[in-house]
Amino acid sequence: MDGFDVYKIYLAVKLHFTSESYDYFKHNGKTTARLKTFTKRRDRYFFHKLSRSYSNNDCIDYFVSGFINGDNVWIGDVIGKTASENYDKWRKRIESLSYVFQGDIDTLFEFIEEKGIKFDDLFKVKEGQHPPLVKLFLASKITLETMIILNDILGYTKQFNKQINENVIWPKKYKLMMNYKPFLRYNLTKMKMIIKKKINESGNN
Repeated sequence: MDGFDVYKIYLAVKLHFTSESYDYFKHNGKTTARLKTFTKRRDRYFFHKLSRSYSNNDCIDYFVSGFINGDNVWIGDVIGKTASENYDKWRKRIESLSYVFQGDIDTLFEFIEEKGIKFDDLFKVKEGQHPPLVKLFLASKITLETMIILNDILGYTKQFNKQINENVIWPKKYKLMMNYKPFLRYNLTKMKMIIKKKINESGNN
């Protein structure tokens, strides 16, 4: 793999997260990137640098970890210390995703106990306002991965999209979730068991 290969990955992932029409998986990561255009870029050195450090799959993950942080990723930024730290944090989070998810579920149930509410109340939209689940997510109390996993299990976003009135914050987060979802690999059955066990232990059902 060389710098041009990394550039093509970068462009495909960028389009996936920023374009309304491009889907990385439907297009199999292919773009209209041209070698001639790439060789004229002043920042091509950065792509070559990444090609020497990471494999094909690692480069995909590297760029995904940048875009899910909500940044408009420029290749110079993703080479820097902050980008590397973001990638390292993301990789550690993914490697222990069931543990992270368990921690987030514990956080949700601590909130439930504190407020004296039911599990289902986390997903209730009142007067068009953000439900507790979204508020906790926006406050960085639970991770983006947990939001996606919970939606895969419970399918709450359809309701949120209909009932939440504001049309800036939630729609943007929903789009991010949908863009990130196909890159997120995990054991769904294991995550379901974590929730089921917690609900049974708490008696909150």
